[in-house]
Formats: sequence, structure tokens, C-alpha cells
Amino acid sequence: MSRSSTFFRLLQFFFIPILIALCGCGGVGDGTGGGNKGPSQAVIAFAVKPDIIIQGQSTTLSWQVTNASTFSISPSVGTTPLPMTGQATVSPSQTTTYIATAADAQGRTVTFPLTVTVIAAGSAPTITMSVSPGVVAAGQNTTLSWASTNATAVTISPSILADDVTSVALSGSINLVPTATTTYTATATGASGVLVQASTTVNILGVTLTATPSKVGPGQSASLSWTSTNATALSIDQGVGVVNGPSGSLSVSPAATTIYTITATNGTATATATATVNAPLAVTLKANPENIAPGGHSTLTWVAQGAASLSIDQGVGAVTGANGSVSVSPAQTTTYTITAMDAQGTITTSAATVSVGINTGLQGIQHIIVMMQENRSFDSYFAKLGDYAASRGIANYQINAGYDANILLPLINGGTGHLFHEPTVRTENLSPAWNESHFDVHQLPDGTFKMDRFALTTHSVDHNFDQNGLRALGQYDQTDLPYYYELATQFATSDSFHSSLLANTVPNRQYMFCATSQGRIFPSPAGSPQWTCPTIFSSLQNAAVKWAYYNKDGIFLASFTDWNNPAIQHKTFPMQAYFDILARPTADQDLASFVWIDSGSGGTGLDEHPDTNIQKGAAYVKTIIDALMNSPAWHDSIFILVYDEGGGLYDHVPPFKVVAPDNTPPALGPGDLPGDFTLSGFRVPMIVISPFVKPHFVSHTSRELTSILKLIETRFNLAPLTARDAAADDMTEFFDFINPPAFLTPPPLPAQPTNGLDDMTKEAPPQ
Repeated sequence: MSRSSTFFRLLQFFFIPILIALCGCGGVGDGTGGGNKGPSQAVIAFAVKPDIIIQGQSTTLSWQVTNASTFSISPSVGTTPLPMTGQATVSPSQTTTYIATAADAQGRTVTFPLTVTVIAAGSAPTITMSVSPGVVAAGQNTTLSWASTNATAVTISPSILADDVTSVALSGSINLVPTATTTYTATATGASGVLVQASTTVNILGVTLTATPSKVGPGQSASLSWTSTNATALSIDQGVGVVNGPSGSLSVSPAATTIYTITATNGTATATATATVNAPLAVTLKANPENIAPGGHSTLTWVAQGAASLSIDQGVGAVTGANGSVSVSPAQTTTYTITAMDAQGTITTSAATVSVGINTGLQGIQHIIVMMQENRSFDSYFAKLGDYAASRGIANYQINAGYDANILLPLINGGTGHLFHEPTVRTENLSPAWNESHFDVHQLPDGTFKMDRFALTTHSVDHNFDQNGLRALGQYDQTDLPYYYELATQFATSDSFHSSLLANTVPNRQYMFCATSQGRIFPSPAGSPQWTCPTIFSSLQNAAVKWAYYNKDGIFLASFTDWNNPAIQHKTFPMQAYFDILARPTADQDLASFVWIDSGSGGTGLDEHPDTNIQKGAAYVKTIIDALMNSPAWHDSIFILVYDEGGGLYDHVPPFKVVAPDNTPPALGPGDLPGDFTLSGFRVPMIVISPFVKPHFVSHTSRELTSILKLIETRFNLAPLTARDAAADDMTEFFDFINPPAFLTPPPLPAQPTNGLDDMTKEAPPQ
């Protein structure tokens, strides 16, 4: 670990101008004696850096001459004549005196000598320095060694001796116990004042380990985080093993209180640190399902921590493992108790009841999760759903789908167009706003609807590639959305589920939260006051029902005055928190009773809105549903996937009559089409996913978004928000709470591809 000796001058270079004039007290003049010769006398500034060198090395002469007509240096250092200001590099082989001579216009001269001392190479000082070992743990010894030649004195900085003494022997060694990484510098001084230096560094090996949190419950995890300096290898005991990187973290789930030790090494140096994860004795027991028919089976699942022994009563007996399960089939309602004992004899218990022949219905549902995506009509997604179900051999799957190859609809530039399979998974936007939607339905004087003008309103938004408006008639099938087609076929859907009003996203989402839009038919301008209608979240909060709001790109709830309540704000979380909860063994206890999931709108483009790739949005939804299906919360949950409005896309089923939410009429402007709040919006896709849904079920009951509110209100005994949700159907038609749940084990579902054609220029078929 030594560094090569380097020759240098410790003395800083200085340039002291020495003014040599024709006077009687200084340099050599013209021999005429002293006295001031006037302002025209020659002046020399002459310097050398360095003035002592080792034979074979160079030094630099520098000068500046004024009031002179000639200037020279002897011995010669360059071309003749020399400039009045300049430098010259010289390499004398022996000590040499250089004489600078200047003459003014009157022939008066001034001279100045400078001597360069040259030291023979063999007599110059040298110094080497090393430390061994070069890396030590704090408090460990290392040996600092140095050796010099031709030196009259050696100093080491920082001091290695007591009382800050820096002078040491010309050669030697000393044991040190450094407390921090330190660079030591040795300086050797030669007889002629020449100085040389050498440096070496001793590095401190360090490591820290922390556990967050320091206390965990059964099945929970703690994060071990480490930082290190100067380590070549790191490992953690308790079965963790080698870890990589000078810093990092990993998750541990100890079954009992555990002390983790990290060991850092570098050569012979070793440093350690410890962190303790406290895991007090605990055990939980769950029954799935909690309700069985006579002769049915339930699975008892336990998670234990810190237990030396486990046993379950009611004839089950001793069980092993920190977590596990056992099947039971009680003849009558039975409470099972698991007893855990640690090594010190401490005991704790947990119980689970299996009810036989008792149906708790909707009240047995512990979690209702609703996710709302963007701007899709039922026909745009599920026009071919009936054909798909038939191809899967599912009998009696009757659905009012919307594909008719013979239907012709007027186009914006004249002529007609027909329904077609949309070739691209991304199209340009369309407008489902109040005026466009009320025009699209084409209501006749007798009150019926032709549903034929969708292509005629496509130019109300910016577009580049579809001049005839055909993209409004494009439809997808199972080749584009295999996951949604199988999900809707296996579980439950509706061919009569609508948005709340013939308008675009914001008013419909207000209905989803408040069962009213308070008269609004368009989004409020930027900077408008918050909406004052009480939301379903305030109802849940006031009833002390546990709820959570997850978002990926933005929080729609912030537009309501409910948001000003800190208790409500604190129930909103980033989407990752949903996945984290469902990954826990305690997900069924940790997941809220009601969960709202905002669409993946904004920067991620995962909301399936026109202008985004629908396949990527569907794949994102799949990860959210998969997380629930694979979690302990699945067995008593309902997940509803729904879309906020039709997006300006064709649907052949007209809206239906609904109850006005309140006495506030639509806030129509002078140019707005007439209408009121007694007409629903267009059909939208809606899928109900739960172990308790009727398999392969299609509802034909007319509903709109506030039926989801009615389901939540029915389950948690909440008062309706407005007359609209008070009159809505509660959706219990979708469930079978009499027979054992059909989907405790979810059916296999296909992957959702994301490699479809993504090219908006192909959004319209050739005419």
C-alpha cells in the first residue's frame, strides 16, 4: 500500500521583483558610481522556481525587464536577443549561477545573478510508506511503516505520537488503532533543503443493521436494512446468507424473536452489527368457508409465531408448522380453538367457528371492492360475448349483445357504415358529453330511440385519421380481450347495466359517489368550488365502517368537500398499498370492508379510455383481480368491475327511465339539448366477481351506477344518499347465498395479451 516517492519543493514559489538600477548600492552597473540615473534607467525582475533541483531535473527562469534596449542571460538560455518578458526552462548538470544583464538607451547596464543549486541524484532524499493491514475494523490494530534515505529529518502527519509530535525516526514502524479512515503523509527533508513525500491510507471497515419494524405479528414481515463501508463480503445469519451491495434491504418473517447478525469482511478485518426482530407469541385461526351445508367441509388455517407447540380441540389434536391447514366436517355448528405454547410455557389461543346449515347471506360478505374504468359501451367490448360463451359450451347463456352485420348507420360525411371488428387496440377519442349523447340516441316523437347517430358526433373532438366517424362503430372480441371474455363468462355480468346519465365522465362519477350530480351535466371549469354533495365515503365514515380508497394517477374524491375532512383524506392510499395488504397472510383482517379503486388514468394510460391501449388497461385490471383471488380475503369478497360511461361508442340498447335524484334540474345552457335526470345513460360493461356469484350468470334487470351504491348501503346498513339510489336495485340477484360458493377456488383464467396492433391510423375500415 506504498505510494511512489515524489520530488517536490515544500517552499512555495515566490516571484520577488528585484529592481536593479544604476545606483551605488546593489547590482553591477556601468561602473560610474551611485546616484539616481533618472527615469530611463533599466530595471530587471528575475526569479527561479525551484532554486534547488536534483541532477537531471529542470527548473524555470522567469524575467521581466523595463527601460532597456538590450537584455541577455549568461549562460545562454535561448535565442538572442531575448524578449523583455519571458521564461526559460533549464536543466543544469551542476550548480550554476545565471546572470541577467540589461542595458538602457544610454548604454548603462544593470545585472543580477540567480543561482540554481544542483544536487547529485544519489544524495537526494527518498521516502516510502505503507500500512498493513490496509483495512481494519474500528478498534483493531494496524502497522504503519516508513523508510527514508539521504534524509536529515522525517515528519508524519497527522501525528502518530503523543502530544501532537510529528517528527519521527528516519525509518521505523508503529502500531496504530485508527477510529476513522485516515491518510498519513510522511515528509523527508534532505541536507540541501529538498523535501519529498509519501502517503498511505488506512480504511475503516464498518457495517450497520436495522430492523423495521422491530416488532411483528404472526405472518408479518420486517425489513432488515444494512449499510457498509470498505467491505468485500457481507452475510447475515439465521439462514439469510450472503447479501450483495454495500447497502440494501430484505424482508424476513421470523416465527419467534430473532437476533440477526451481519458480518462484514475485508481480508483479515471483520466487523459485525446486530438487529432484533421481536415476534411475541401469537396465533390466528380462520375457517374457510365459515358456513357449510350439512356434510360439507371447511378448511381451518392457522398462522403461529413463537410457538413451540400447537394443538386444535374438537378432536383435531396436535398440529405442526408455523402455518398450515386442516380440513374439518362438523355435523353441527362448531367453534374450534387453537392453543399455542412457547418454550417458557406461555399460552395464547385463537378461535374460528364453522356454521352448519346457516346462511348469513350478504352479511357474510366482508369486503366489497369496486373498480371503475373509463369510456366503454357494452357493445364496443362484449358484442360477441354470446358467441364466445356458446363456443365454450356454456348452455343457456342468453345475452343481448350488439353485433349485427346488416345494420347501417349514417356517417358524418354522407353514406352509411356498418359495425366492424376494430383492428387496432388504440383509437382516437370520441365525445360522450351531454349534447353528443342526447343527439346519438335519436329520440323520436313517440319516445322511442333509434340509437343511430354515433358516427355523426365524432368530429366534436380532435381527430386526424377517421374522417367519416367510423371508429364509433368498431367493436372488440375475445381475440382482443380474452381475459375479460372468460371473466364475464365464468362469473356474472349484465346486458342491462347503464351509466347514470347521458353525459361524460365527471357527472357520471359524481353519481357513483353521491347518487346525484347536483344539476351538473358537464365537468366544472378549472378553479371551480368543490362539489358539496355527501359521498358514500362520508356515509361509511360516519357509520364506522372500515374503508379505503386506492389510486394510481389522481384522487377524484379531492373534488368533493368531503375531502376537507382529515379522517377521509387519511383513508386514501397509493395503489401499491392494495397489493401489499393482499400479499399478507392476514389480508382478510387487514383489507377494508369497502374498497374503491380509481381508474389508471392520467400519465399511466391504463384506464382503457379511447386514446389509450385497451389491452394494457385490461392487463392492469387482471393484476388487481388476481391479487384478490390469490389472497386470504378472496373467500368472503365481492369485486365489481364497471365503466363510468359509454365513451361515444355505439350501443344498440336505449337508455331506460330512472328516478330523479332530487329537485335540481340540469344546468342547461342556451345551446344545450333538452333533457332531465329521469333517463339513464348508455349501457356499459360490468362484471361481478366473487366466490358467491351465480356461475355463468347474465342479468337482464335494468340498472345504473347507483345500484352499486345500493349494494354497499344494503350490506353495511347505510341510509340512501338521494332518491336515485333509494329506488335502485341492490344487485343481490347476482349471488347464491344458499348453496356452497361455486368459486372458492377461482377458475383458470387466460392471460391478457398486450401485443395487439397499436396504430390509430388503422382505426377505421376502408370504405
